[in-house]
Amino acid sequence: MKKKFFVVIAIIVVLVILLTPVRMNLKDGGSVRYKALVYEVTIIHQLAPEVDGVKPYIDGFEIKILGMTVYRETNE
Repeated sequence: MKKKFFVVIAIIVVLVILLTPVRMNLKDGGSVRYKALVYEVTIIHQLAPEVDGVKPYIDGFEIKILGMTVYRETNE
């Protein structure tokens, strides 16, 4: 019974370590990246090149799991 308890606690600790994100602010106009060991979510708010005196932004978000992009949506 004690062995099963320790296995459950170990699994919970490993999941917490793998799934807890760290927030990183990117210097591209306001994008924010939440990165954990197994996934990454980026909320994109990027300054695009200036066109006719207007400074447009690229907005959207991107989801990566194990380093592979599984979803990306932007308004380019």
